[in-house]
Amino acid sequence: MRLVQLSDTHIVPQNRQPIHRHDTLERLGGAIDAVNELKPLPDLIVFTGDQVNDELDDSYYAFKEAISDLKVQCCFSLGNHDSRAGFCKIMLETVGPNVDRYYYSLDIKGRRFLVLDTLDEGMVSGKLDDSQLDWLEKQLDIELPVTICMHHPPIPVGVPWMDKLILQDSDRFINICKSHVSPGLILCGHVHHSFQMRLNNMTVLTAPSVGMQFRKTPLINPDGTRNIVKDAPGAFRIIDFEGYDWKTEVRDIAVKS
Repeated sequence: MRLVQLSDTHIVPQNRQPIHRHDTLERLGGAIDAVNELKPLPDLIVFTGDQVNDELDDSYYAFKEAISDLKVQCCFSLGNHDSRAGFCKIMLETVGPNVDRYYYSLDIKGRRFLVLDTLDEGMVSGKLDDSQLDWLEKQLDIELPVTICMHHPPIPVGVPWMDKLILQDSDRFINICKSHVSPGLILCGHVHHSFQMRLNNMTVLTAPSVGMQFRKTPLINPDGTRNIVKDAPGAFRIIDFEGYDWKTEVRDIAVKS
């Protein structure tokens, strides 16, 4: 089985581009072209949060139109730049007075994919509520290879400024994952960088951003503000599974001439 992880697309409409000097809509288009040309095509595409940059409805409309060209089933976890209400209204076409956290499971080709919602509205860091953790614990009580998809990394990546903004109050999540005896993957975004860490039998992989890459050490501008974005291409992650084994590569997005 093949999976593609696209993360941190940070889309706004063309009239509000670029974002941090990068045209994120153009970069998403390049990623879509590259994914559609993969041989073999992936069986699933997971977007691990920050689909849009500003929580606005017109950004979700631009995102939805852009990904309509993808040839493969997609699933989405929500990040700190997302709006739960906007995502549900535009991407899921559901409207209601109460917008619940958006988490669910998919079983594909003998593997279970658990998509979590770490959006803590108004915060840059992430959080999981107790009901979601109760659900996760039950979902992991299986003998299938498991992949958890979420925006915020649950453990430090080793970069101080990033590690202040990861999943908060993560002890219970970590203990649930440690109790899962079979090897598994946890796929995250948020840090706009490729990292690999261990969490007992689970491997945590973060993906670079489709839209822009972060510096490990921010530059300080003359006015005292920080520059956290570097000049680097957008990128995405490919994972090929075989039973409990997997291999992965990160692929840069070609710049259109």
